[in-house]
Amino acid sequence: MKPPTAHLSGVRLEREIERCALDFLVAVRDTRATSREPSPVRAANVGLVPAWNAWLAVLEAWGGERLDHLRLSARDDRGVSGVLNAAVDLFAEAIRINNPPFHATLTKGEAQRPAMLAASAALYLVRPHVVIEPTAALQTWLAQTDIGNDVPVSLFQLPEPAVYLRFGPEMARVVDPSLWIDLDRPFTTSGVYIFETMVDGHRDLVFVAVGVTPDHEQELPHLLQVSFTDMNDSLIEHVSRVKRSIPHGKSSPIPLVQMCAKVLLYMQTAGAVRIDELRQNDITSQLARAGKGKRSKLERRLASRYNRIIVGPSELIQIYANEVAPHWRRGHLRMQAHGPKFSLRKLLFIAPTLVRADKLHANETDNH
Repeated sequence: MKPPTAHLSGVRLEREIERCALDFLVAVRDTRATSREPSPVRAANVGLVPAWNAWLAVLEAWGGERLDHLRLSARDDRGVSGVLNAAVDLFAEAIRINNPPFHATLTKGEAQRPAMLAASAALYLVRPHVVIEPTAALQTWLAQTDIGNDVPVSLFQLPEPAVYLRFGPEMARVVDPSLWIDLDRPFTTSGVYIFETMVDGHRDLVFVAVGVTPDHEQELPHLLQVSFTDMNDSLIEHVSRVKRSIPHGKSSPIPLVQMCAKVLLYMQTAGAVRIDELRQNDITSQLARAGKGKRSKLERRLASRYNRIIVGPSELIQIYANEVAPHWRRGHLRMQAHGPKFSLRKLLFIAPTLVRADKLHANETDNH
């Protein structure tokens, strides 16, 4: 982004520029810092969106013109790529103001990593959004579950235009070996942003995985965009075509997309277990009705709450079968014929079965 050319109108504006640039850089840094909070919740708590808006406002005041291409928007045709470009430009300009020597050597790649995480978190926060948290039991199930080739793309549905899916160890173990293989040190997937965007009649899904080092030193993004034109396409076959179109490196996002699909498909099956905790919506509605005296207290409560959907059973249901050795019999998500003359189709989830689970308990007893 080229610096504005208008003359500064006084010391106050100059100080505001320096302050807002630093505030934005701190918010980007703190969004990328690792913690036990989900990435978008951390971004909300550090004030990423207000810092973004304040930095943009002072740049517009400096240059004397609107910079709409840098503005955050909840419109469904404003996708991750546009917000990412805006974040890179704002980040680079803030570095130029705050640290000119570093800006002189800053490459686009160095700016993109922190900017991508900031862009993803900011877009999530300005859109209707929710965090999806699969239970440990469901994660174990889904790690042992396949998706049938007959499941259409149309069933890949988000509960909100922006979703953050939290990963636990079981899900991460399936995804990590292929997703982060090109890096020189191990990363673990802590979660993934999923955005749906409609552009020129195409349905685009964007996945931004968030990887964390074992020592929690830093977070790293991994972006994949998938475009759908035919909603009757096989979801698995479509994802396989995407894999063939990725040009370089050993890294494959296919297990990541499949894992996200399995969680979202499970949520649509009959009997799916879910608990909706839309806490932030409740506080936001209270804020709209609150007087000045109560607003600050409600705002503090809002910072510690977030919308989430907990999905999956609280514990595994063990089904015994007459087999010799204990093992998982894989589950399946597939379409089932039903209705008049079996002319209709519905999604069916066949849970994985832990065969001869009693043998596992026997082995534990023997070991003790």
